[in-house]
Amino acid sequence: MKKATSMTVLTTAEGKRLSITFSEIDDNGNIIKENERVNKVVVNRSALDCIAELEDFAQDIVDGEK
Repeated sequence: MKKATSMTVLTTAEGKRLSITFSEIDDNGNIIKENERVNKVVVNRSALDCIAELEDFAQDIVDGEK
């Protein structure tokens, strides 16, 4: 089984890039691979809308800080 352990969204010249870190775990719970990474440019419109909503949410939090 692969388990996503972190993700970051970056704005690049190509668009929104999703960087994902994951671990691979066997059926006995043993970690087979750790801190593996994959990067993809997000092209799915629904996913891009979710990213925009999350970015707006984050900005609202920052705007509310003193």
